Amino acid sequence: MAMGGSGRLETVTNPRDGENRPAILLAGASVRWAAQSLRRGMPNSLVIGLDWFGDSDTRMVCDQFHPFRAGEESQENLSQQIESVANLHAARVIRVGGLQISCGGNSWQQWNRLQAIVREIAVASDSGEFPVATPLTYQCSAGRCRLAGSNCDDVSAADLIAETSGRPIRWIWKQTNSTGGMGIRSIPTSTESILESSDGWLQQRITGRSYGLVAIASANQTHVLGLTVGLHQRFGDRPFVYSGSRGPVSQIGGVGVGEVPWRHLQTLSEQVAKSFSLRGLFNLDFIRDATGRWWLLELNARPSASCEVIERWATDTGWMGSDDSLMRMHLEAIDGGDPASRLNWLSESTDWSSSSTRTQWIKRIVFANQEGVVDVSTIRKRWRAESITIELADLPPERTRVAVGEPILTLLFRVDDRAKKMASAQLRRAIRIVQGELLP
Repeated sequence: MAMGGSGRLETVTNPRDGENRPAILLAGASVRWAAQSLRRGMPNSLVIGLDWFGDSDTRMVCDQFHPFRAGEESQENLSQQIESVANLHAARVIRVGGLQISCGGNSWQQWNRLQAIVREIAVASDSGEFPVATPLTYQCSAGRCRLAGSNCDDVSAADLIAETSGRPIRWIWKQTNSTGGMGIRSIPTSTESILESSDGWLQQRITGRSYGLVAIASANQTHVLGLTVGLHQRFGDRPFVYSGSRGPVSQIGGVGVGEVPWRHLQTLSEQVAKSFSLRGLFNLDFIRDATGRWWLLELNARPSASCEVIERWATDTGWMGSDDSLMRMHLEAIDGGDPASRLNWLSESTDWSSSSTRTQWIKRIVFANQEGVVDVSTIRKRWRAESITIELADLPPERTRVAVGEPILTLLFRVDDRAKKMASAQLRRAIRIVQGELLP
């Protein structure tokens, strides 16, 4: 998974029987899970991969693989590369895996609309209350900031921060077109230089636990498929770098305030899908604070990384057939079908007390704590020697060099409620092994 190898990768071709198959181009930061899901659910498709990493298991599952060109990260360059590869293979384009490219409208307009949806639902509710809110947010450019959803004149970013410095409002900076928490910075760290030289969002910092809601929208219905806990890691002044997901979540800390407001999240998902004319898989990111209030942070109008833990759980527990997949459902929904209608675990009808729902899957990205070269074969030997059952994924090509803070690979494993402590201990040991096996 190491970024260090992306610039050296060449196009890979894996010949398979039958060339008259529908070609599907998966474009994203990392497309490994999406390619595996598509391969399982649509085995007759021609899978084309395009991402930054070119991991060995990604290239293995793809019929064709192309790397993004290093140093060409702008939206225009990425879009051109996607179009070029799609034309080369006459392929249908499906964007996945954290690639931040605007698809009609800009992210600021999207955020304003999300705020409006939350307000509209709250006003329309019988009680006038809704357990979801949106944080105070300003759009900033060249040191000037405008409040989201407001017609007020813009203000100086420095004055805004100074004005709130004595009040219980903390800020974070969100870089435009960033993804995976990489562009989020703490404020006031380097406040002046960030706000005066960059475009982005100044947003109220909400303290709590991160969650991701996975849903799928068809022409007539929107189904909530599950809720996952978002895992994050701090690197310097970047406090929210995405490092994986755990799920599905049924309840949060038991009963009362700990209950998941499924009905409200379903309503929100339906309104978001309707307002943005969504089809297929999408994700809503939240933070739940200490009072039990849910704060909507972001809409990802594409299959997200957290889809993998939902799919693994659904397959593992038998809720979804072994030959079905979320990526197949994603394409079917885009094409006008209602694939989720054949699923029987949807949130409102799930018996969360059953044994099958007391299992979870964890997806954990391991980052380098020192510079070095990844030796996957050595890691596998340690796995066998210590009887570690955790699955390795997003495997970089041998001899890939990683820098501090770059992803090495991903760990995937199932956790049973009755063995959480044991699973946590094994996970910590696995992370230490992966980080410790980097060669000089």
